[in-house]
Amino acid sequence: MGFLDNVKKNLGLGDKDHHPDESAQQQAAEDTAAVGVSASDTSAAEAAAAQAAEQQEAANAAASQEAHDVGLEPEDPEVRQAGQEAAVEAAAEAGQPGRVAPRVTEVVVEPGDTMAGIAAQFNVDLGALIATNADTVPNPDAIYPGQVLRLP
Repeated sequence: MGFLDNVKKNLGLGDKDHHPDESAQQQAAEDTAAVGVSASDTSAAEAAAAQAAEQQEAANAAASQEAHDVGLEPEDPEVRQAGQEAAVEAAAEAGQPGRVAPRVTEVVVEPGDTMAGIAAQFNVDLGALIATNADTVPNPDAIYPGQVLRLP
């Protein structure tokens, strides 16, 4: 069998029993099924992210309330520990094992980082990031490795 015969066979031109419409329909059905699975995975991930955000918000509120009740400032180490414990309790109540990761509040700039890249990485608004660091970063286009940025 020659090269052209192989090409014809692969394209379905040399096989009389081959029906291109059927294979196209089969491929379309497979593609549709794959998109359906992808959409369900995406919606499940979005639901999990929303649930995690709610848990984090509840933990933050519980820690803030506890700090207020005992007269502590929110940045005190005691408050941070209480916040972490409240986060664990909120996760346990929601049926999720383990700890909820604490919220990142500062970032150390690494070589190649940009304000826009950092904002995207931590899912914060670029304008808010620039405004939060206006006192230490006079030019948002000129950040340097080792510089510490606060997240809004």
